[in-house]
Amino acid sequence: MAVRDPAEMPATFGRLFNARDGAGLAALYEPGALLTIDGEQVANGLGQIGPMMQPLMESPLKLTIRCGLCHVAGDLALVQSVWRFAGPDGAEVMSGASAEVLRRGADGLWRFVIDDASYASRARA
Repeated sequence: MAVRDPAEMPATFGRLFNARDGAGLAALYEPGALLTIDGEQVANGLGQIGPMMQPLMESPLKLTIRCGLCHVAGDLALVQSVWRFAGPDGAEVMSGASAEVLRRGADGLWRFVIDDASYASRARA
């Protein structure tokens, strides 16, 4: 699983997350990709990305996510995803925006190289 248009990555990620499809989510990342959810803890590679996502995957939260922007330069793309997590009652639990770098592979599909899930919404010092 990956996407043919980098602007589709947020919606694809959201569908897979809400289906709790861990294998599908992992396929959205390059093998050596980097993920940080909070900007402090960093997962390098698929072996660390899955465990970092596991607590969210086990939660009852539902993800609503859309593409805020997408810039493409050759085989690289910068994507901003605007997201919201809601609890079982539909009330917002948290929201924010990410910054992601994607690369188009030889197969023409786009995958995460860097996924900073809260970059665009974290306070700056």
